[in-house]
Amino acid sequence: MDITIKEIEKNLKTLPKELFGQVNDYIEFLKYKHFKGKQYEVSEWQKEETQRRVDYFRNNPHSFVSESEMNDYLNDLDRGD
Repeated sequence: MDITIKEIEKNLKTLPKELFGQVNDYIEFLKYKHFKGKQYEVSEWQKEETQRRVDYFRNNPHSFVSESEMNDYLNDLDRGD
């Protein structure tokens, strides 16, 4: 079955708005993966977003957790700790 844009739009409308950013990031990832090795230009908004995240990290290094810390946290949730 071929998925249409209309079906994708229908699915998007059922998502909480908080997930829209993740969906958009995944779409960007798929485009990157598909066009890898071909001419691909990073858009201005992507550069600005990357810079915003770098600045946030520099100003708030305590707000980030390592991958192992996140894995431990998720494992604790799975165990019900």
